[in-house]
Amino acid sequence: MSTALSDVPRSPAPHGDWEITPLGRDNWRVCDRARKQGDADCLIAYVERNSTGTLDVLWLRTPCPRRSRFRDMAQLLDALDEAVAAASDRSRPPVAIRHLPPL
Repeated sequence: MSTALSDVPRSPAPHGDWEITPLGRDNWRVCDRARKQGDADCLIAYVERNSTGTLDVLWLRTPCPRRSRFRDMAQLLDALDEAVAAASDRSRPPVAIRHLPPL
């Protein structure tokens, strides 16, 4: 069972603004539109549909979902949104860690 390229979602996700670029009949690149095109962090993952019809994902950036195989692109983007929403806010400085005084 193969899904046509036209079945790839084009609308932005709730937490992220993902750009899905077809690289061939059964593989795509997922980028973050919030990053500049030349920024290495723009590229999130490569996706390939395997012979069983599921999507295998090679994650290139964190946060990313714990899974690397999905039924369809919608499930993959939902998992990516959840991972981003659950990630810590990196815009704030880290919490200072108390340490023991030297002996």
